[in-house]
Amino acid sequence: MPPPERVSSAFPGCEACVSKPVLVGDVGGTKVRLGLATSSLGHISLDDVRVYSDPSIPSLSDAVDLYLKETGERPSSALFALAGPISEDGSIRLTNRDWPQVVPDEIRSRFGMRSTRIVNDFAAMARAIPEIPKSDFETVIESRNAPDGPILVTGPGTGMGVSTLIRSVTGGWRVMTGEGGHASFAPHNTREAAIRDIIGRGHPHVSVEMIVSGRWLMPVYRAICELEGTAPEDLSPQDMLDRADEGEAICLEVCTFRANALMGAVGDAALITGANAGVVLTGGVAERMVKWVRQPDAIKRFHERGPMSPFLEHTPVSVLMHDEAPLIGAAALAIEIDNV
Repeated sequence: MPPPERVSSAFPGCEACVSKPVLVGDVGGTKVRLGLATSSLGHISLDDVRVYSDPSIPSLSDAVDLYLKETGERPSSALFALAGPISEDGSIRLTNRDWPQVVPDEIRSRFGMRSTRIVNDFAAMARAIPEIPKSDFETVIESRNAPDGPILVTGPGTGMGVSTLIRSVTGGWRVMTGEGGHASFAPHNTREAAIRDIIGRGHPHVSVEMIVSGRWLMPVYRAICELEGTAPEDLSPQDMLDRADEGEAICLEVCTFRANALMGAVGDAALITGANAGVVLTGGVAERMVKWVRQPDAIKRFHERGPMSPFLEHTPVSVLMHDEAPLIGAAALAIEIDNV
């Protein structure tokens, strides 16, 4: 894009503050990242970051227990960013992970913390954007932007998250979260409709997430194999990317179809949210798709909106290449809450 300019302090009025360490977590469908965050002179630092991908870990509380035993740390507060909608009672059930309901007070009580909070993972992802240097963003569509307008932050991982970042009147940032990954996938031609119909067998609603996320890569591949009358192979995501680079027809179609679908959905979301300051794509899947979302058909899918096409004409798009962004965003949210 480029990303929004970094302000001199992430926390207006707190340039001289030094925060106490806060335990921060990024919890998705396949990985749990935990670390200790502090803020000094308005900038965030992360220490003792650990990544847990063992599917046998039975709950977030057990992951926290493992982290605290390994590091010997005893933080007094925590904020966790989790992939799922927060319930009215403040608890959350992960959308793509078979864990029990996460209840902040239970974690706070178990570990004797002063406070424990949870937020949607894309609230943390979005809040991280102003804290990350421009060098960690890779441009997809370079254009001029409206610096004070909304920024759409979205991207496919195990699922697909969507948030909007808005600069507040005080100079800080506000985040609005949603569940845009579960919006309906809209095919643009008969081939895409055929793929959707195969994936939709047994699923009354085919969402964008079911087309572009990592968890649904193999169903898309198998659907295209079926249309081609070819038996699917047991391929890894990297195998598919390598074969697509070599021009193998089915893997090439998998990559181009998913990139076109992603950019079409992102264009819709940018139009809906008025994100004229730009779009940031995030997550490991988006990082691997950079080559494909830059293709002319994918760019065209982002821009074409009939009479509203001029609205997106100058909207920049970039991909965030930073694994620890949600932890940085979680730290920013935690520190902001503590300073209110």
